[in-house]
Amino acid sequence: MNRLLRLCAAGLLLASFAARAQQAEPAPTLPTTGRPVLQPYAAPAAADTVQARTLAEAFGRGQWQGRVRNYLLATNNRGSLPDYYANGLGAGARFETAPLHGFLVGASGFFWVSLAANNLATPDAATGAVSRYEVGLFDVSSPGRRQLTGRPEELFARYRWRQSTATFGRQLLVTPLLNPQDGRLSPNYEQGLWLEVNELAHTRFTAGWLTHIAVRSTSEWAPVANSIGLYSAGVDETGRRAAYPGQLSSRGLGVLGASRQLGTRTRVQAWNYYADNLFNSFFTELTTGRAVGAGQLTGGAQYHYQRTVGTGGNPDPRLAYSAPGRQAHALSARLGYQRGPWSLSANYTRITRTGRFLFPREWGREPFYTFLPREREEGFGGLTAAALLASYAVPTAPGLKAEAGYGHYYLPDVQDFRLNKYGMPSYSQLNASLSYPLRGWANGLRGQVLYIYKAPLGDTYDEARYVVNKVDMHQLNLLINYDF
Repeated sequence: MNRLLRLCAAGLLLASFAARAQQAEPAPTLPTTGRPVLQPYAAPAAADTVQARTLAEAFGRGQWQGRVRNYLLATNNRGSLPDYYANGLGAGARFETAPLHGFLVGASGFFWVSLAANNLATPDAATGAVSRYEVGLFDVSSPGRRQLTGRPEELFARYRWRQSTATFGRQLLVTPLLNPQDGRLSPNYEQGLWLEVNELAHTRFTAGWLTHIAVRSTSEWAPVANSIGLYSAGVDETGRRAAYPGQLSSRGLGVLGASRQLGTRTRVQAWNYYADNLFNSFFTELTTGRAVGAGQLTGGAQYHYQRTVGTGGNPDPRLAYSAPGRQAHALSARLGYQRGPWSLSANYTRITRTGRFLFPREWGREPFYTFLPREREEGFGGLTAAALLASYAVPTAPGLKAEAGYGHYYLPDVQDFRLNKYGMPSYSQLNASLSYPLRGWANGLRGQVLYIYKAPLGDTYDEARYVVNKVDMHQLNLLINYDF
């Protein structure tokens, strides 16, 4: 509790610090190692904002975009424990019309295929383990499938009025908790009504009601309730295998958000996610910065609160996603410094022991500052994490960026089922990433290599289920993207 009080005090100090910040350019976002920040399709070189006069002109001036993505992923586990590898290739196309009386429509689709992989579907005879990461390159609901697979992505109508938009249909959404999480071949998409209001200076309001989600690494669109549990469901609070997949009921997901730029260096945002009959999550963040010498000192603070709504998805507690009465609090803080091409940040996250922090892994990855790709903090209570992140943008090679991250993540014991949903031991993690967009004749081609090592910090009871694909492992990710 003392830690929580100290962190709250730090947040108040940040607000005071922001009020005194000197006027300068907004502080840049500090690095999160290896996290893709690009949209699935590159923005057009020049967006068409001139209104079409006829429907034929709107379609005739429409813009096509395409993308190809090749992903090689390999995980090496300790000693005789099973290893996994896979290579997936995907391609997609997107079309958007020019605006006509403020309206435009857009559509996109994506296909992927397995070029190479070992057996991702059959449990290992000695340990019962299956692939955790590589299976996500394809369809997690059919891990043994090798044939060409595809799915429709976007299909929407959008109306723009002044600086605001209303979008209805299937679309790509980016919010702190609900996001594309595009660390595989194709990201998440959502279906529903989405409003963005930008009529007040430096302020944005967001509201949406969503009914279906196309989850990353799946080939179908699913209602909100059925989209939960497509990934590993872990265990319930008694230690039994969670039985909620396919057993939940919900009318949809409502999202409200507001963000405001306070001066040139400080930004505050707040979001509320209401998953009908499941849970309610509230997230808020303050980021700020000031010039120090030849560089910039930046800081950030986040608070997250959630509680069960209704029956938690099912009136039978054994089939519920969120236990009745569950509450969870999470705090995250960041202090960083950037000078020229260098950036460094120290990050801290604490999830209290009041209950598990839950947000469906199918819907996005959490925004806590200690996040490193290939592991989550979702599903745990009583977590304490600290991480150092650094990046260097090579001045002589525009776009070439090296990133590194190292963190310690202290979790409840793997057999503390009330607070440890996935049987994850405490661990340390090292990430190293190198990314580069090519220029000239290869413009549109970009590559990334990401290496990960995870070591145990907690007791694994000499059981393979607490080790395989969790700790004592090395992983290599090689990505090649082409946007056109």
